Amino acid sequence: MNVTPQRVAVYRALLQAEDHPSPEELYRRVRRRMPSLSLATIYKALDALTRLGVAREVSVISERKRYDANLDRHHHLVCTRCKKIVDFYDDGLDAIAPPRRLSAFVAHSVSVQVMGLCGRCAQDTPRSRQKGRRACN
Repeated sequence: MNVTPQRVAVYRALLQAEDHPSPEELYRRVRRRMPSLSLATIYKALDALTRLGVAREVSVISERKRYDANLDRHHHLVCTRCKKIVDFYDDGLDAIAPPRRLSAFVAHSVSVQVMGLCGRCAQDTPRSRQKGRRACN
């Protein structure tokens, strides 16, 4: 793979991010430094970084892909309201072995996602939700 300024900028932004950004969020961040950058370039760079194994797609059920450059063994806490994703480390969860016998499927690893509400969303009162306000983004 060729090392291009665009790929380096996307990777650097992903390394600095702790919020598991979507391609659109990375586009907004990187475009500040590289105004000529296109969203298509972001997608291509993320695809290349994922193929190289220096980034990975975070598998969450949502409307858009999210990415993570943290390759340490970890899991995720996912807020079902604001969609915030936080890294979560747990030795007990790390000890879960992939199932050995699955028909037509070879498991390589186990990753746990804990779904719920982040602290801000959990404190959100029913009254503020009725007014259409969201606790966090």
